[in-house]
Amino acid sequence: MTTRRKDILLSSADWQSRTLLLAELQELGYEVMAVPGVKYAIKAALKGLVDPPLLIIDVYGDKSATPDKVRGLLTLFRHRPAILLTPAFDQTRWQFLQGDVARYFRRPIRIGDVIEAVQELL
Repeated sequence: MTTRRKDILLSSADWQSRTLLLAELQELGYEVMAVPGVKYAIKAALKGLVDPPLLIIDVYGDKSATPDKVRGLLTLFRHRPAILLTPAFDQTRWQFLQGDVARYFRRPIRIGDVIEAVQELL
């Protein structure tokens, strides 16, 4: 099976966030593989379905997202920049991952700030 090259792997269980980010990124011409959560992103990576130069991981509302699983996903794409979007609450659970990602956002976030980070990193 051949790996499909995408500009961005977008993992977000929250369908509204995923849809907004996907639409904005596609409008700018980025090719995006959008999946509904970290477990799906890990499956896509292990199956060789995606080889993105950038990851956006939104853990808000993702019941399968744990810090260990996020770190595992980051390990699968070692040496690739990642943007991590975290919920407003439960920050101590996610803060230690700040050093593992290129950009770290805590809700509330502006989609424009995420898009700006994508443009800087790609």
